[in-house]
Amino acid sequence: MTELDDPWLIDAIWRAADLTRAYLVQDRVQVATCLAGLDTSQLERVLTWLILDHDALFGALGEPSMSVRELDAVAALAPLETELAMTTAVRRVATKETGLTGAVEGLAPLDRVHAIATCTAVMLLEARGRTTAVAQLDAETVRYEQMGYPRPYTIT
Repeated sequence: MTELDDPWLIDAIWRAADLTRAYLVQDRVQVATCLAGLDTSQLERVLTWLILDHDALFGALGEPSMSVRELDAVAALAPLETELAMTTAVRRVATKETGLTGAVEGLAPLDRVHAIATCTAVMLLEARGRTTAVAQLDAETVRYEQMGYPRPYTIT
């Protein structure tokens, strides 16, 4: 069994992509429901995949800017129960007070997931623009399906 044969990993990959896309297209409902009902271990898997995506993007873009204004706009889409903690963390990153790892350290898993997804979405928005960023993410999810890893859940 390979890692991608693990149904929990496939679920995490899709949820990470769907959450990032929801932030990119400003779909507050999808942002709120994408992680609904996940337990801590499932959130940790999503977080791990988001970190891998974030780090790959960071490596590809160098050190991309993340304006406080754009971060605030994207972070405002987060569910109310996570918005304050997550926004505080990502602002610390945007103002270069600390790196992303330091900013999310100590946050609850749900807050960390939303913080990483927000930073990833903002980096994509600022580097590629909304249309190109969404198209890039959609192409990535098409590749998942072509590789035999369809979305394991239904989105609404």
